[in-house]
Amino acid sequence: MKSMWRGITIIIVAAVLLEVLSIGTYVYIKHAVGWRTAEWTKENLRELERINDLKARTESAVMATVTTVEENLADRDELFRICAKLVDRNQHIVGSCVALRPGFCAKKDSTFAAFAYQRSDKQPVVTKQLIYDYVDAEWYARALQKDTIWWSQPYNDTGGSDMLIYTFSAPLHNAKHQCIGVLTGDIDYREMVYQRAEEDTAFGRLLGWVLLSQLISIGLIVFIVWRSTKSIWKLNKVEMVQDVMTRELQIASNIQTSMLPITPDEENTNHEVEIKVKLLSANDISADFYDYLYIGHSLVFCLGDVPGSNVRASLVMAITRSVFRTAAISTNEKDGVPSAVSIIKAMNHSLHSFNDSEMFTTMFVGVLNLSNAKLTYCNAGHPWPVLLSPNGNLRPFELKPNVPVGVLEDYDYEELHATLQKGSTLFLYTDGLYETENYRHETFGMKRMMARLTKSAEANEPPQKIIDRMTSAVENFRGNAKRIDDAVMVAIRTI
Repeated sequence: MKSMWRGITIIIVAAVLLEVLSIGTYVYIKHAVGWRTAEWTKENLRELERINDLKARTESAVMATVTTVEENLADRDELFRICAKLVDRNQHIVGSCVALRPGFCAKKDSTFAAFAYQRSDKQPVVTKQLIYDYVDAEWYARALQKDTIWWSQPYNDTGGSDMLIYTFSAPLHNAKHQCIGVLTGDIDYREMVYQRAEEDTAFGRLLGWVLLSQLISIGLIVFIVWRSTKSIWKLNKVEMVQDVMTRELQIASNIQTSMLPITPDEENTNHEVEIKVKLLSANDISADFYDYLYIGHSLVFCLGDVPGSNVRASLVMAITRSVFRTAAISTNEKDGVPSAVSIIKAMNHSLHSFNDSEMFTTMFVGVLNLSNAKLTYCNAGHPWPVLLSPNGNLRPFELKPNVPVGVLEDYDYEELHATLQKGSTLFLYTDGLYETENYRHETFGMKRMMARLTKSAEANEPPQKIIDRMTSAVENFRGNAKRIDDAVMVAIRTI
């Protein structure tokens, strides 16, 4: 009896410590991600100002030279000198060209383009005549046909400067104001690309502490299971063993419940989403799980199912949930924005590395951009979600047949995209919902599930009512039969 109370005391202390770590991790992530997002926003604004200034200076230099070119259209040598002077006097311009309409300077259908370029400040300006057929090139054709200034897409200037460049083109006119060619200014592609500063090392170290706290949480859960098992085997009577198991499983269930996200409705409403969840457990501990968190302007969420309803499955569930949070934060820090496929790949790599028990997890990971309601999602062997539109329509999501997480270490997962209409509801679930059996061993089935969802869609029911009606339908079908598998339902509505 003394051993039993000592074991329970250790479990309670571990649970309290785990809860403190979870709260501390949440508070830190919320403030740290917000701070870093603000820093990235400032960096992006600075880069945008730099690129806009670069484009403005290029446009100004080219437009200021147009009149000079139009006055010297008959002097080819002067056209070469004008292009060279434009490149030499503007360090950000790596190339310039006067490309004339075929037949303007010589015989019919012949082309002429005076070109000057400079690969670097340490090399002289080189002038030459373009020898390739530029008539169909974007930088020439668009400006000439529309008789307006034009910025091209990036392209490799093969046959010219042989550099990857952007080109600004301005139309040239003769005395009759007819468009007879273009004057261009080229900018090195690298100058037009956002140049992000190196990551803050202090933030990276703090992120390491977040990962460490997650590992400590996993260690505490392992210790709880080990300590519980040891205490049970020390008891002599079957009744005492059953009593201890009941108590410890209840504590484990409470710990699992405490690990699941509890976000006030007001906070979800502030992010213009409504989220409702229902967990139907087959035992005191569950192997199905869900999680979500806000990162910047995105809602990152997941739904997972570890096969089985035992302690081992629940432990894998706890580890998988912790790895999800770590992957969501770390991939966001690496790529600048959350990515569903990056999260899945990071989780698969981490879980496969210590998956000696050959356990796997089916998962659905989604990243909802709260600014434009665009959803990026990646499925790993999980049942397809269903979208309920505000106009009463119902449709399953298109999915790629990816394998579950933890099976193949180097599997190349694929992600898909969708845009959610305002007022639409995304309904996610685990297979325990439609595999619920009654006393005759009949399953609830996809047909009954879809029929119930169709009624909810036609009535435009809110998330809570959708889940309540589905719970009532599946529980009435089950009756007094024992639930054989966990089931989770998640309803997310854009408001």
